[in-house]
Amino acid sequence: MKHTLVALITLFGLITLPATSEACIQKLKAEKTTVKVGDTVSVTASIKWIHHPCVLDIDEVNFKWIGVKKVSKISWSKKGRGKYFAAFKVKITAKKAMIKMWRECSKSGKHGTELTFTVK
Repeated sequence: MKHTLVALITLFGLITLPATSEACIQKLKAEKTTVKVGDTVSVTASIKWIHHPCVLDIDEVNFKWIGVKKVSKISWSKKGRGKYFAAFKVKITAKKAMIKMWRECSKSGKHGTELTFTVK
């Protein structure tokens, strides 16, 4: 009986756990992704924590700018429990344009997202 209960609890845990583990859900979205060199584009970033409370501060977000230049400050706003949002502008400076955003969580490792622009 005891072994059956342990087996059922283990099986339930395996079924209900997510298939992939993430430190947080991160998204980047641009007002437009088809651009020309010299265009200024508004971008929104969002983060939703999976672990609450998160061990990282909201400002512990890493960005890599490839072929784009940040032209406005990134200020995070809280939009609910563990949900944050930021809006900023970038200028397209090269034919290959991309923004990478990631966080390195001690619980789940490095997770992030990227936004690629199509430059005409």
